[in-house]
Amino acid sequence: MAASQNPIQGSLFGGNEQSCINESEQANTSKIDNESLSHQQLKDDASRRPRLKKASTEPNKITDIDEFTNTEIEEPKWSHHNLPNIDDLTPALRHYVELKIENPERVLLYRLGDFFECFFEDAIKISQILEITLTSKEGGKKIGKVPMAGIPHHASDRYCTELIKKGLSIAICDQLEAAPTKGNKLIKRGITRLITPGTILEEGMLRAKHNNWLASVLIKSTSKSEIISWSLAKIDVSTGEFIVQEGKEVNNLRQELIKLKAAEVISEKNSISNKRWYEGITAITEFNQTAFSNLEAETTIKNHYCLNNIDGLGINQNSLLIRTVGGLIAYLNKTHPNLSAETGNKIKTNICIDYPQIKNNQVGLIIDNQTRRNLEITSTQKNGQFNGSLLWAIDKTLTAMGGRCIRRWVEEPLTDIYSIENRQKIIGLLVKSTTLRRNIRKILRAMGDLERLSGRAGAQQSGARDLVAIAEGINRLPVIKKYLNDPIFENAKYFEPIINLDKRLIEIASKINDQIIDNPPLSLTEGGIFYDGIDPILDGLRNQLDDHNSWLKSQELQERKNSNINNLKLQYHRSFGYFLAVSKAKSINVPEHWIRRQTLTNEERFVTPGLKEREGKIFQVRARISQLEYEIFCNLRILVGKQANIIRKAAKAISCLDVLSGLAELAATNDYVQPKIVDNQDQNKSRKLSIIGGRHPVVEQILVDTVFVPNDIELGCKTDLIILSGPNASGKSCYLRQVGLLQIMAQIGSWIPAKSGTLGIADQLFTRVGAVDDLAAGQSTFMVEMIETAFILNKATEKSLVLLDEIGRGTSTFDGLSIAWSVSEFLATKIKSRSIFATHYHELNQISEYIDNVENYQVLVKHNNNSLSFLHKVEKGGTNKSYGIEAARLAGVPIEVVNNAKKVLNSLEKNNTNTIQITNPIKRQI
Repeated sequence: MAASQNPIQGSLFGGNEQSCINESEQANTSKIDNESLSHQQLKDDASRRPRLKKASTEPNKITDIDEFTNTEIEEPKWSHHNLPNIDDLTPALRHYVELKIENPERVLLYRLGDFFECFFEDAIKISQILEITLTSKEGGKKIGKVPMAGIPHHASDRYCTELIKKGLSIAICDQLEAAPTKGNKLIKRGITRLITPGTILEEGMLRAKHNNWLASVLIKSTSKSEIISWSLAKIDVSTGEFIVQEGKEVNNLRQELIKLKAAEVISEKNSISNKRWYEGITAITEFNQTAFSNLEAETTIKNHYCLNNIDGLGINQNSLLIRTVGGLIAYLNKTHPNLSAETGNKIKTNICIDYPQIKNNQVGLIIDNQTRRNLEITSTQKNGQFNGSLLWAIDKTLTAMGGRCIRRWVEEPLTDIYSIENRQKIIGLLVKSTTLRRNIRKILRAMGDLERLSGRAGAQQSGARDLVAIAEGINRLPVIKKYLNDPIFENAKYFEPIINLDKRLIEIASKINDQIIDNPPLSLTEGGIFYDGIDPILDGLRNQLDDHNSWLKSQELQERKNSNINNLKLQYHRSFGYFLAVSKAKSINVPEHWIRRQTLTNEERFVTPGLKEREGKIFQVRARISQLEYEIFCNLRILVGKQANIIRKAAKAISCLDVLSGLAELAATNDYVQPKIVDNQDQNKSRKLSIIGGRHPVVEQILVDTVFVPNDIELGCKTDLIILSGPNASGKSCYLRQVGLLQIMAQIGSWIPAKSGTLGIADQLFTRVGAVDDLAAGQSTFMVEMIETAFILNKATEKSLVLLDEIGRGTSTFDGLSIAWSVSEFLATKIKSRSIFATHYHELNQISEYIDNVENYQVLVKHNNNSLSFLHKVEKGGTNKSYGIEAARLAGVPIEVVNNAKKVLNSLEKNNTNTIQITNPIKRQI
C-alpha cells in the first residue's frame, strides 16, 4: 500500500513548512539532547520558556498492537491449567496458573500489553462465548503451545458485559507498574478487582435507569416450617445506596426478592441449605461463612466506617442484620480491594457506600408481586417489555439518576400524607410556571450521571472524561440553585444539598476544569490529558519534545536539500517509528548513509543513524510525559474520590428535581389534575376513592386514532364493593387497572389523568387479573387463581384497595358462581376493603339487594341486529346478559358454531331459574 493511503501514518509537519530554523534554537536543542535532564533542570527550562495554558495537541502515540498470526488450535493438548507441570511453564504463565488456582470459578483476564489474555480452559470458554479466535502461546520448552484468547483492554467493558450476561464472574489481573523501557524484566501484576454481576462499576456494563443490586440474605429457621427470621441487605455499588430490612415468614422474603430483581445474591452455607426462600427465584453465591459470624461482621463494619462501635447505625448488635451487613461489606472487600498503602493491614474495599438505611416494612404502599405484574407497573405482563408499562408512560426524566429515582418511587409509593403533598406542591409550582420548568429541564438535559461518576471516582476507576463530566455536572448546580428560591423548595428535604451548596464541590470542579483539557483521550497512560502550565516538570518535558520536533522539521529540510528529492517526507508510523519516505522513482538517488527500512508498492522508506538516535530520545521524553501525566491524574482522581459522598448527596437532589419536573411536564402536557389526598386521621373520609373523568395513563398514550373514554369511580364512603359486569373486550380489565394505577400515581405525589380526584391513602393494593398456570409447581389455572384469591382475603384490610377480575371462572359454572358469590360477601361484610369485582356472573348483582355497601356497575354495550358495539363507558346498574356468544362471533368463530351455541343457551335458560335464593348470607361485621 502506498504511503499516502495508509491511515496510521502521515506527514509530521503538514504543509506549513519554514525554510530555515533558528540557529540558536538548534544549538540549544543539540546541547540538551546529550544529557538526561533532572526535575530541577526541567523546572528551570519551563521557567525560561513558559508555556501558555491552552488545549494541548495530543502527541503522537506509540501503540504496539501485534495481530495474532498463530494458527487456530482445534483440539488443544493443554486444555486445563492443571494439566501441565507448573514448574515447566514460562514465568508469565506460571504466575497466571498461580492466580487461577486462587480463583478457580472465575474467568481470569491477564493483562499483557494492550490485551487481556486468557489461557487454558478460560481461553477455550471465552473464544466460544465471545466468538473470538482461539490461538496459542509458547508455554515453555517442555510444554509447547497452550490455548490463548484475548480481548483488547480498551474494549474490555463490552466483552465483560457479555461474560456477565452468561452468569460468569471475572478476575482482572492488571499491571501494577509501568513497563520498563529496557530489559526483559517481568512486569509486576496482580488481581486488581473481581467483577461479579452485582459488583459492576463500569458504565458500559450497567443499565442507566436501573439500579444494579447486590443483596445479602441470612435466615434463621424456627420450629414452624413457614416461619423464619430473615434479614436482607442490598447495595448498589455504582450509586452507594445501602438499604437493610428484616422480617418473618418465607413468603415475605420471597416477595422481596422477586421485587428486588437483584443482579447477585450472596449468603452463607447454612442459609443456602434451606432452599425454600430462594428456589425458583434467584441463584445464590455462597460466600465465606466466617465473614457472616457476629464477631467478624462487627469488626468488618467498624473497619469500613472507621467506628469505635456500631450503636450509631441503629442496628441491634445481636440481630441478623449485623451479620448480613458485615458479610456484604466483606464480599466487597474481596471483589474491590483497596490496594493503597493508607489502609495498612486492614482489608477494606475502595467502594464508597452510604451508611445502611433501615427500611420499615410497614412504611409505604404494599404491592405484592402478582399485583405488580397484573398492573404492569414497570414492565408489561405479556412479554416483559418496558414500553406499555406505567413507568414508560410517566417517566419524563432527562437524567439516568432521575430514571432510577422515579423507578424507586413507583415501586414503593408513599403512605405519609405530608410527603405526598410536598411533592404535589412542587409539581404544582412547576406546572404553573412554564418558564421555570423549562429552564430547569434545559439544564438537566445535558447533566451526567453524577451518582455513578462519583462512585467510579471513589473506587479510583474513573477516566479523564469521567472527571470532566463530574466538573460539568457540578458547574450546573449553582445555576440550578438560582431557580430554587421559592419557599416550597426550601421546605422540601430533597434540595438541601443544592440550596446549601458545599464549597468543596465548586473547588474540585474548578481544579478539574483548570487542569484537564475539554476533550481528553480515553487512555490514561499515553499523555495528552492536561493543559500546559499546570506542572513545571511537565512543561519542561513538553519543551523538550517541542525542541525534538523542531529538529525533525529541520532534518526533513536538510535531507531534502542534500538528496535533491523535493517530495521527500519525514513521517512516523506507530510500528516502525520515524522514517524518510521517497517515491520508487527517486529511491535510486538517496544518499549512501540512508538505510533502507521498508519497501512498498509505490514508496521506499529509509532511516539514518542520526534519525534513529533522535527517535530513541523522543520516545524517552514521551514516556516520561505519559508517566508524569498519569501520576498527576491519579492524584487528582484521589481528591475527587474523597468528595464522592458530597457529590452523591447533590446527585440525589438532582434526581428528585428531575423526577418532579418530569411529572410536572407530564401533567402540563397531558391535562392532568392534582388529586386531593385525604388524611388517615379523618375517619369519615380517609377511605374515600372518588375520581371524576379518570383515564388510563398508559392506554391513553397508546391510542392514536381513538379518543380514550373517561370513567368515574366512587368507593369508600357508602360503597365498599362494586360488582362490575359486562362482556369480554368491553373494558372491565382496563377499568380495574386504571383505578389501581391512579391510586399508585396519587401516592407517589403525581398528578393524575382525570377531571378531579379525592383519594384516601391505601395501605395495600391487591389485584387478581387474568388466567395463568404454574406447570412447574404442578398447579392448574384454577389452583393458581384460588391461591392468589386466598392470599388477598388473608392479607387485605379495610384500608386496602382490592381489584378482582373473574374469580371462579376456572371450574364448573355453579362451583365458580358459588365461590365468586362467597368471596364478594366476604369482602363486603368481613374485610370491608374498597373493592371492585369484575365478573361475567351477572347473578352477583343480587348481592346489592341485601348488603347495603355493595353497588352494581356495568360496562355499556350497544346491541342491534346481531351487531355488538363496545362503548367502554362504566355506569351504575347491573347487566343481565354476558354477550359471550356475540363476542365469539366478533372473534371470528365460525357462524355454524355461533348459531348452535345460541340454541344450547336457550335450552339451558329454559331449564334453570334465573334467580338464586340465598338462605344463609354471611353476616355483616359490625
